[in-house]
Amino acid sequence: MTDRNDRPVPGADELRARVGEARDALGRTAEEFAGEAGPGGRTREKAAELKDRAGERTTEAKDRAQEKTAEVRDRAQEKAAELKDRTREKTAEAGDRAQEAAGEARTRIAGAARALGEKVQDRTPEPVREGTGRAVEAVRGRPGVFLAAGAAVLVAVLVVRRRRGRC
Repeated sequence: MTDRNDRPVPGADELRARVGEARDALGRTAEEFAGEAGPGGRTREKAAELKDRAGERTTEAKDRAQEKTAEVRDRAQEKAAELKDRTREKTAEAGDRAQEAAGEARTRIAGAARALGEKVQDRTPEPVREGTGRAVEAVRGRPGVFLAAGAAVLVAVLVVRRRRGRC
């Protein structure tokens, strides 16, 4: 037996076998759809989707955190460099002010020493000044003589003070 296209027509047993196979395939397909459509299948799908999304968000958050960390580190390095420069400037300014103050102090001390020397010279009796002048001339270039002259000046000052009644 043949159909209109001259193909052989299957027999009843063959048709039954084909129908059985089609039923089995349809049953498997129905079970798959039921598994996907059922609560367990949808839950698994949703869980897989959430897991993927969580992984993406975790990666994004990690990348943002690394970027922020790099920004903060760069800003901290810039601030440290600024502070270092400002400290260096302030230290230099303080050193300049200290040198200026030391120069002023030297000038004041030198002026005060000159004024004191003039007062001492004005109040020192003539014989002591003459003796001191000769002692200075004798001492120049000879340290041993300088010590002896210093002792002589000390004795002379003590003698003068005693005469005036200060000792």
